[in-house]
Amino acid sequence: MKRPNLFNFATGELSQDAFICWLLSWADHGTAMANAALHQAGLSFLRTIYEKVGRKLPAEPVVIDIKRQYHHIDILCIVNHETALVIEDKIGSQQHSDQLARYLIDIRKEAAFKEVYPIYLQTGDQSDYGDVAKHDYVILKRHDLLSVLESADMDSGQHSDVFKDFTERLRGIENAVQSYGTHPPIKWTWDSWKGFYSCLQQELHDGKWDYVPNPSGGFLGFWWHFNGDDNIEQYLQLEQEKFCFKIWVKDAVKRTELRDLWHSKLISESAVRGIPLRRPRRLGNGAYMTVAVYDGEYRLLNDNGLIDIDATCALLRKAGVFLDVCSA
Repeated sequence: MKRPNLFNFATGELSQDAFICWLLSWADHGTAMANAALHQAGLSFLRTIYEKVGRKLPAEPVVIDIKRQYHHIDILCIVNHETALVIEDKIGSQQHSDQLARYLIDIRKEAAFKEVYPIYLQTGDQSDYGDVAKHDYVILKRHDLLSVLESADMDSGQHSDVFKDFTERLRGIENAVQSYGTHPPIKWTWDSWKGFYSCLQQELHDGKWDYVPNPSGGFLGFWWHFNGDDNIEQYLQLEQEKFCFKIWVKDAVKRTELRDLWHSKLISESAVRGIPLRRPRRLGNGAYMTVAVYDGEYRLLNDNGLIDIDATCALLRKAGVFLDVCSA
């Protein structure tokens, strides 16, 4: 039987803010009699946050006070009148300007708070958390929240459509992102590519990914293995199905010369090193240029027609060694 999901319509950050505020509110001791299952789920989420910041949840009874957009903070959860949980809530967008630092400066001026714990909750997908960690925010990802939601004991007598809808919506997103491992590459979606690139980051211990706009509509790119100096760099880049060997050249006057040099070097060495390369359809003349393209399918498959991550990463590492040799 088809059942419409509220959060298929309420897809924005403000809707997620509302759910997180609602869930944390259930951690308050005064809600236990209203719905014991939701109360325990709220406590479980609060406990997860405390564990992430290296603290133990205070003994019950716990008192919760929630404020939204207090000093422009997405969610301020005040625990027992004295601990401030500063929660920046994202569903795929990223931090901007100096917002993370500014929130902490403002909230730490409040004399009422003995402790301030900054939390960065990302239920979308983000390539780089370096700037978040730099500001000492503890990172909670989609799987952290899903672990709490899916472990909740929501029996039929204490059922909540809001809780169920949000959990199902989040599980659907997670399954879509992980589909790179369960669907053949020809059926990959935008979310599949995000999952694939995130997996490569973990396996290669290198790389970043993001949307790259262009006149054709853009693509999700993944770039890694940089060599060179302040004037010229060589690196590898995936442009979804296409595997590119790239250079960046600072001096505009030297770009054509260095482009042709690196194109010739890579193509000639590829025959010797067993890395099949071909000329790009077009040799550009900008700061970032593709000088060679892998000639074949770099996404190696297993007997079931699904991505073989180990074999694919082995090929990508081999390409990195090849680039090192050419750069030496």
